[in-house]
Amino acid sequence: MINENDPSTLTTSGRLLNYNDAIKDGLETGLRFTKLMDQLIKTTEPDELVAAATELADFKLDSDYVTFPHQYSNADYYLLFMSRMLELHDQGKNVILQSRDHHEELTQQLTPLGDRGTFNFRVETSENGGVYYRERATGQSLFYLNLERKMFRFNSHALTQLFIIDLHDTVPAETVKTSVQILVDFARYLKEDYGYSVDFNLLDAANRQNYAVRAADLPAGVVDRLFVMAAKEDYMLTNGVNGNGAEIALEHGVVVDIFNNQLEGQPEWVLTVHDDDQKVSWFDVLLKYPFMRDWYLENLTDLEIKSDPLIFG
Repeated sequence: MINENDPSTLTTSGRLLNYNDAIKDGLETGLRFTKLMDQLIKTTEPDELVAAATELADFKLDSDYVTFPHQYSNADYYLLFMSRMLELHDQGKNVILQSRDHHEELTQQLTPLGDRGTFNFRVETSENGGVYYRERATGQSLFYLNLERKMFRFNSHALTQLFIIDLHDTVPAETVKTSVQILVDFARYLKEDYGYSVDFNLLDAANRQNYAVRAADLPAGVVDRLFVMAAKEDYMLTNGVNGNGAEIALEHGVVVDIFNNQLEGQPEWVLTVHDDDQKVSWFDVLLKYPFMRDWYLENLTDLEIKSDPLIFG
C-alpha cells in the first residue's frame, strides 16, 4: 500500500511528484514574501502597513527544498515598518535606513543625531515576544514594541543613560530633544492610528502623569539636597501642597513637584511636571536645567523613573 507520508512506499514517479510539489510550495512561499515586501514598502494605508510588518516579523522564507541565500532578518522588517510609518506622517526624512555592503542587514540613524547614534531592533526570545529598539554601540534599549499585543514601552534607564549622560558633552540639548521627539511621534502614531497601549514614561508631557521613582520610601536627604542646589541657582523650593515633598517653580510656568503619592499605607514617591500647554516632560526639564539634571543623576539610585517591570525588569 502506498503512503504519501512514507517515502519508502512511493514509486519513483511518486517521489518525483512529491519533490516537485515541495519545490512549488517553497516558491509559493517566496512569492508570498515578495507580495508582503511590496505591501510594506509601497502601501499608503496604515492598516495594510502594520499587517505586512506583523506577518514579516515572523515569516520563515526557507523550506526544506528551497532556500534563499540573501535574506534580511526578521528584526529588520521592524525598521522598515518604523521608517514607513514615519513616512506616512510626513516624517520620512527624520530617519535614514542604511544597508551594509555585501550583507543583508539594516540599521537606522535619527537624522538630527547623524552618526552619533546607530539603531536597530533586537528580537526578544522570551515569552513576551516583541522587539527592543537599541543603540548598537552602547546596547541601550530605548523602547519595546510588540505588534501582536499592540504594546509600546519607553525605557527611562536607557533614555537617561544615552541622551542625558553619554551624549551630554558632545550633542547640544536641542539636537537631543529633536531626536527623541522622533521616537515620541512614532509612539504617538501607533497609539492614534492603531490604538496601541503606550507608556511614554519620562517623555510624557501630560500634566496628569505621575512619574514613579525607584525608591518607594525616598530618603529625606534627597529632597534636602534639591533645596540647596535650587537656592544656588536662585530658585525657591517650597513645601509640597499635600504637606509632604517639595515644589519648585521654573521658567515659563513650569512647576515640578516631588511628593509621596500614598498618604496612607505603602509609600509611593512620584515626580510631576505641570505647564499650561502640557508640552514639558521630565526629560525636557533634565535637558534644560543643569542643576535639576545634576540632582537627578547624583541620586539616580533613588530617583530613577520606573519603567514597566514586566518588560524592563
